[in-house]
Amino acid sequence: MALAAAEKVNEYSVEADSDHAVGIVESTDAQANKDFFGGSISESYRMKSELVAGCMTEIGMGRYQWALFVVTGFGWITDNFWSQSISAIQPAVALEFTDVSRVTISSIAYYAGMIFGASFWGMSCDFTGRKMAFNATILIGAVFGAAVAGLDNFGAFCFFWSIIGTAAGGNVPVDSMIFLEFIPGSHQYLVTALSAWWNLGQVIVSLIAWVFLANFSCASDAEICQKTDNMGWRYTMITLGGIALAFAVIRIFFFKMPESPRFLLAKGRDEQAVEAVNYIARCNEVPEPLTLAMLQEVDAQLGLVTNVEEGQTKKLSKAQILRDNVRDFKPMNYAALFSTRKLGQQTGILWLIWLTIGIAYPLFFNFLPTYLAQRFPSGSFDDTYRNYCIVSAVGVCGPISASLLVRTRLGRRWCMGGSAIITGAFLYGYSAAGSQSMDLAFNCVSSLLANFMYAIMYAITPESFPGPHRGLGTGQAATNLRLGSLVASLIGTYTGFSVVPIYVSAAMWIAVGAVAFGLPFETAGHAAI
Repeated sequence: MALAAAEKVNEYSVEADSDHAVGIVESTDAQANKDFFGGSISESYRMKSELVAGCMTEIGMGRYQWALFVVTGFGWITDNFWSQSISAIQPAVALEFTDVSRVTISSIAYYAGMIFGASFWGMSCDFTGRKMAFNATILIGAVFGAAVAGLDNFGAFCFFWSIIGTAAGGNVPVDSMIFLEFIPGSHQYLVTALSAWWNLGQVIVSLIAWVFLANFSCASDAEICQKTDNMGWRYTMITLGGIALAFAVIRIFFFKMPESPRFLLAKGRDEQAVEAVNYIARCNEVPEPLTLAMLQEVDAQLGLVTNVEEGQTKKLSKAQILRDNVRDFKPMNYAALFSTRKLGQQTGILWLIWLTIGIAYPLFFNFLPTYLAQRFPSGSFDDTYRNYCIVSAVGVCGPISASLLVRTRLGRRWCMGGSAIITGAFLYGYSAAGSQSMDLAFNCVSSLLANFMYAIMYAITPESFPGPHRGLGTGQAATNLRLGSLVASLIGTYTGFSVVPIYVSAAMWIAVGAVAFGLPFETAGHAAI
């Protein structure tokens, strides 16, 4: 019965109704999964995961998933809170703290924390579950983000930012894989749209910083900067921390999220996986599509022994589950991501793309206020942040337009590669802008294109890895991104800001576009397993 059900997953197609309409057929394609993932996953897991994918298609995109779209968006917003606010407040901090040698050392501390956080939270998703990381990352960032406002010396400032970095490093990778694993394959394009929340966070930071830093900061030429005259950066961090804390409270206390069914299947906790899937069905007010017997039949057909009867599963303590899952980690988990030629090539190219973009993106965009101020020194503080807000707002359109285009025949690869190359071309054109209006136009187009590409990168990566190793693969990709960001921060710290980093950034974007075309597996049209 279950084998027939599992193979029937390949026949799922979406009709033009409110829950399923996307305009293209989505399938798990069992043979394509076998060829691509190979020995990285067991045959039992593959078939059960495909069965779950079919059940998600039956459930459709309903109330629960749309609420999850918003709640996971909180993580993207707060990720930008910390990444943008640290560069925004640094000039004010440098004026006030007397023990500052190079204020951008705080960025180095932040990115060092992100490197650890991306790796730690990514791996933890595969060994202790997605849910803990989902809640912990946003809460830690909120608490320490607000607490930064109470600091009076630069050493503590850098330390707190390293802690914020450990939380921020896991925010987006964890949230993207969680959303991916709770939606039907027909709506995986929405993982791309998630990045719009990140850009919304940038708009919020820009507006808050504009208000507080413009009105509550010491003059840039002040010989002595007292704390009472320089409260703007503190007000900024308190506000951002308060918003992030509200997001954390909503996640933890008001939004009930079961553990990911893909994680539960990977750990052999089939009954809990059934309950997780059916919980979503109940929230969407549709019939429950999955039973434990269906999953047990898969094992029976494969000759695997199962002694678990429905309703008789032994409950394990959280401590026992944690110990069992941690014991599962082996160096071979990395090898699993290279178990077939195609999967290995996909993994290697994606990790290279993340590392390169990690350098290219912040080399220009994270230091945009500084670039704008130095390029047109006659412009006021208000002009600089007005332009920054405009660029940030335009960037929101990038992920939204990307989510529409990835559903066409272009797919993920061509959209990502093409947008990266065009982004690089516009960054080269930036140096030719001879007026503030031209400068703003180039920045707006570059921001839209760069965020278009960024959104696809964040979607295709978790889609490319199988559930049992998705946290590891996505976490390593995010680690590479943060390593690249650390390199960019070092460049900004020790070389200053000139047109040269723009050229380097542009060249890297173009290189990423060329490499992206070499991805061997197009994830569009294939439900993630």
